[in-house]
Amino acid sequence: MSEFESLLLRTHLDGCGTCREFEASAKFSATALRTAPLEPLTRPLALPSRRRHAFGLRVPSAAAAAVLMVVFGGVFESLHGGATRPSTIAVDNVQDIQAIAKRQQQANLAQLLARRALYQSNQIVRHPGFQNP
Repeated sequence: MSEFESLLLRTHLDGCGTCREFEASAKFSATALRTAPLEPLTRPLALPSRRRHAFGLRVPSAAAAAVLMVVFGGVFESLHGGATRPSTIAVDNVQDIQAIAKRQQQANLAQLLARRALYQSNQIVRHPGFQNP
């Protein structure tokens, strides 16, 4: 910590009993850990070698990537390729688009009001730490 941060910490600890107790307990724990004797190992440690295998995961990963590319390519082609199909929803003019947008806005507002009513009646679970005081 910088000299300024140390001064701020000391000033806070001088006035806060709870933090002083925490500091004393943390110092005691750290001292106890540092002075404790080392535990002998029951068996030797073996670190894994840093050398990588040349074809360990490369071949299966490349095969999986190739399969995924074929699958997603087929799905993309079936959705977007081939002859153009007529749309199932025909939008002829601006008024149709505006009517669809208005219906969607009304549905969104109704859903929002329903969620607000549930929230205000405490039927939506409030998680600790995510609520306003």
